[in-house]
Amino acid sequence: MSQCLNPNCNYQNPERSPRLSFCQQCGSNLKIGDRYRALRILGQGGFGRTFIGIDEALPSCPTCVIKQFFPADLDSAVKAAELFHQEAIRLDDLGKHPQIPTLFAHLEHDGRQYLIQEFIDGQDLLKELQDQGAFSEAKIRMLLTDLLPILQFIHDRNVIHRDIKPENIIRRRFPSNSDSVVAGNHVLVDFGAAKYVSSSAMMQTGTRIGSAVYVSPEQVRGKAIFASDIYSLGVTCIHLLTNVSPFDLMDMDGNWIWRDFLGDNSVNPVLGEILDRMILSAPSQRYQTAQGVLNDLKNVNSPSHQAYVPQFARQNSQRAIAKTKITPVTAPKPLIPAIAPQLSQFSFETATVTINPTRNQVGSLVKHLGIAKLYSAQLQIITKQKIGYSYFETLGNIQGKPIGLEMVFIPAGKFQIGSPVSESDRNKEESPRHVINIPSFFMSRFQITQRQWKVLMDNNPAIFIGNVNRPVESVSWDDVQIFCQKLVEHTGKPYRLPSESEWEYACRAGTITPFCFGETIAANLATYNGAIPYQYAPQGITNSTTTEVGSYPANAFGLHDMHGNVWEWCEDTWHDDYDLLPKDGKAWTQGGDRSCRVVRGGSWRDPAHYCRSAKRYRNVANQGDRTTGFRLAVMLKS
Repeated sequence: MSQCLNPNCNYQNPERSPRLSFCQQCGSNLKIGDRYRALRILGQGGFGRTFIGIDEALPSCPTCVIKQFFPADLDSAVKAAELFHQEAIRLDDLGKHPQIPTLFAHLEHDGRQYLIQEFIDGQDLLKELQDQGAFSEAKIRMLLTDLLPILQFIHDRNVIHRDIKPENIIRRRFPSNSDSVVAGNHVLVDFGAAKYVSSSAMMQTGTRIGSAVYVSPEQVRGKAIFASDIYSLGVTCIHLLTNVSPFDLMDMDGNWIWRDFLGDNSVNPVLGEILDRMILSAPSQRYQTAQGVLNDLKNVNSPSHQAYVPQFARQNSQRAIAKTKITPVTAPKPLIPAIAPQLSQFSFETATVTINPTRNQVGSLVKHLGIAKLYSAQLQIITKQKIGYSYFETLGNIQGKPIGLEMVFIPAGKFQIGSPVSESDRNKEESPRHVINIPSFFMSRFQITQRQWKVLMDNNPAIFIGNVNRPVESVSWDDVQIFCQKLVEHTGKPYRLPSESEWEYACRAGTITPFCFGETIAANLATYNGAIPYQYAPQGITNSTTTEVGSYPANAFGLHDMHGNVWEWCEDTWHDDYDLLPKDGKAWTQGGDRSCRVVRGGSWRDPAHYCRSAKRYRNVANQGDRTTGFRLAVMLKS
């Protein structure tokens, strides 16, 4: 394979022969500097793309990483080249550290800038987490011991990484023992030039670089400091310790509750205090240097400290049971009769109890009484309910693998629908504003994909084929009703399109800004027409297609792609304003233009302001187009 480097082509040439020098689709040169050939795309962001490649100038054709840089927000190509050269020199200096990839070359090719870096043979920590489960305390201590000196090294050179996360930490693979955990084994990657190029943009509130789930509060506001990297490393550690998304490790008041999700993991109290300080919201209260964290880390091995036990399992078992009033039962009964059959398919991360127990003591008592057997459902007892639990609905199987929907719990609440008059690019259709009461419901984590549609409907109407994990588009509202009816028949659950009120409530996820990510969006947060940015956001590329669902960070409810990619059908008929909108969150199907239905969220083709949380649009109900898809909702009565 030879990957075309032209962003407007992206053709993957089937032949990798050294004789193949030009793309068979667009004619672009396939070799950078007459030696480096891209094989496939590894990732893409708002400022460029990363490829896996080879160096054909050497007999062994060693593997390398190729980073293509083409920002659209710089004043001129000359300025871009000058700035890129300065930052390449900086990256060359950083690459002298044995745990940072070496920079091999920085050059220009077909008007675009490139970095050629060392390929690290290993596995990133997110993949390791997915394969092996939660990290032990020993692995976390080794990770900190390895990574903190790297942070001190780059900070001493006035560099802020800004995107520390499990995917950007690779554990080297050693042939003799690929699973060994030894000092110096971890490598910090992704020092892309984009981290420096947008330093001016970073000073503007609402523009940020980094993955939303790991970034510090000050970085969200566009003011990253050295302590921002320490925060991101701390959040990375609690994610790895719990195997739970950091979004779900914080309660609705903004307090970290990561200890509640340690399960059987134990954490030394000193290490726990270190992690707590690393992830403090106030930068001034956080560690200011990586060396400061290392100094405290030396105390973790002190023999006077005992392993930390989760708070809810630390209480005296006799007190816990004494506080719990047990009503005698004559026969086991389901706890939640109305939804017990559905619970057999739920993948709960949490459940709610009203007692103050230890997990083991009262868990055993519950099992003894027989009330934990909820139609084979797995019940986990914790101290409080949390946002983000989900269940998986199987639609069918392909080659023995289940294909289905992941449905995320959306908690009940109230919000003000529509946009304030101060919001830029708002329309009169987004008013008058009302407070809407939304009952709890479930919503699909992702837009419905082509694979999911085909499993149930046995066809694929999408225009943008080639990746079945892209959203299905070119489906009308009427088509979606047929899909929902088949799903109801298949599962017995009342799946449907969300109401317009439910959709905006789920999209906002507690925010009041134009976007769930803040005051604006950038190309590393959504797929939209980046050539027409919102407010002060940097200009990006013009998209010509959809992207695979889940390619960008989720909002606080755990929903992906609520902004852009494809418009999403809602159940409501079109009304020109919110004047008589139901206050209970139900779909507004009375009156209005019944030939048209509401769509929300914007698409790959639309400017950023069309992707705002409050933006409303309408499509003809019996027509589909390549910009419109959908996601599902369901309300399970208790």
